[in-house]
Amino acid sequence: MSIREISFASANGRDTIKAWSYSPLGEPKGVIQLIHGYGEHSRRYLHMINKFNQAGYVVFADDHLGHGKTGVDGGTLGDPHSGGYMTYLKDEKSLHDIAKAAYPELPYFVFGHSWGSMLARAYAAYYGEDLKGLMLCGLCSQWKGCEVEYNDPEFKAAYEADPYQPAGTWFDKVFCGMTDRVENPNGPADWIANDPRIVADHAGDMFNTFDTTLELAYDFVQLYHFIESDEWAPMVPKNIPCYLISGDQDPCGNYGEGLYHVANLLANSGHKISVKAYSGYRHEIHNELDLRDEVEAGLIKFMDDILA
Repeated sequence: MSIREISFASANGRDTIKAWSYSPLGEPKGVIQLIHGYGEHSRRYLHMINKFNQAGYVVFADDHLGHGKTGVDGGTLGDPHSGGYMTYLKDEKSLHDIAKAAYPELPYFVFGHSWGSMLARAYAAYYGEDLKGLMLCGLCSQWKGCEVEYNDPEFKAAYEADPYQPAGTWFDKVFCGMTDRVENPNGPADWIANDPRIVADHAGDMFNTFDTTLELAYDFVQLYHFIESDEWAPMVPKNIPCYLISGDQDPCGNYGEGLYHVANLLANSGHKISVKAYSGYRHEIHNELDLRDEVEAGLIKFMDDILA
């Protein structure tokens, strides 16, 4: 693996996005753009990235506005100043353009986890013309907190009054009930993974934070509404095969039901889809030590089958 750090100007006009390319030994056979989740950063996917490299794929990944090294280096961790979720999508398009300039002839895939899967869904709708495949992990669908707050006039009024105030109780309302099905939870973040070490690692990572501005929570809810609307799936080019995976104990996808809801949205609009629910697992199926190799092998097989 060779690693190259990349910097480019964000569409918000303020920040510099930090990104990386990870290249395999020899000539790569495809490019994967990896999109990380809410409150985390792209280097939490190094195990997956290494597996992708071993399989012959080059990976490009950034840390979004207000996230990871982009936020830490800019002194803006948790504070994206996005002006709306389209800014994140424009930044992902900028990274795509950098990757395509480096590897113009290679087939292009997108992988997104959690909020990253939300961004990937929207990216495919707006910019997916050249995608060979779309991989969505830890899908967010039938999320009660997002659906309630989208229709909450007080949430909108608070955002319009001051989008840069701490998210505070609004974050709690969006992420309500996340441990309702966890028996004897150790804390409010136990929905992240079965393995408590993964939950603790997430909490102790200096590049992670759920302590954000209201704007980030608002962007999250607005993006969720778009990708769950009737207009989303028909906007995704029908020639893009889609691979959808989640744990069936993941509250972000309504314990497996949301996974099949998104699959039906795509199937009903004419897309070719594959679905895998991992029984007994929560949100970060790609980080569970006893499961991550299987998850990564499934992703690689999906791409290899397309290329074959």
